[in-house]
Amino acid sequence: GQGAVAFTGYFEPVYAASRTQTREFRYPLFRSPDITAWSKPHPTRQQLEGESGVQISNRLKGLELVWLRDRLEAFLIQVQGSARLQLTDGSTMTVGYAGNTDYPYVGIGRELVKDGKFTLEELTLPRITQYFKQNPADLNEYLPRNRRFVFMRETGGAPATGSLGVPVTPVRSIATDKSQFPPGALALIQTRLPVATAAGTLEQRRVLRYVLDQDTGGAIVGPGRVDLFMGTGKPAGDRAGLINSTGQLYYLLLK
Repeated sequence: GQGAVAFTGYFEPVYAASRTQTREFRYPLFRSPDITAWSKPHPTRQQLEGESGVQISNRLKGLELVWLRDRLEAFLIQVQGSARLQLTDGSTMTVGYAGNTDYPYVGIGRELVKDGKFTLEELTLPRITQYFKQNPADLNEYLPRNRRFVFMRETGGAPATGSLGVPVTPVRSIATDKSQFPPGALALIQTRLPVATAAGTLEQRRVLRYVLDQDTGGAIVGPGRVDLFMGTGKPAGDRAGLINSTGQLYYLLLK
């Protein structure tokens, strides 16, 4: 085939957090309940956390893992699937994906585009973050549109790990739909990625490199999507959030 796909990026965020709920740290992440005992349809995001993100359902009470100070940060951890948290007691905690409710992923960025807040070409994570900093009340409108709710688990300091159970490597690990592509396979990508310049800025450059298909994601559905892992922390997040390009994906398979 032509190998043409849409590329995005993901990363392991680093955020401040607290093991106890305070006035500053109000937005929880949750351990996974026994979701197999839940009848379907599962509760939606809004039913589990309320419109404001702090009206917690009885189904989740007692399962709080850690609290974030920023609602969008807590949401993005669910989207990214892992995080490294700097706790108020000075220690570090890592969390990873532990399951989700039975709803398709809905990207809030696409919802903002659909509502005319900005164009598809302008769709980047920094633009989304800036929008909600300027319009925090809109979190109540847009976050519940992603009805899927993701649960997390403490991972004991382990690095970000893909769906194959092995650590992912910055700019060398990709997430794809495993119903379409072979897990663990060696692939070649050609696309445009943000690269740091000597001046400290990021500019889009065409790259050609080998990668390993080691992960998957709720938003990565069908043969036309690839998510590239960019690393840990804000610099990686800045780069990941700027990836919105098309390119080619080729798998190297023995005949």
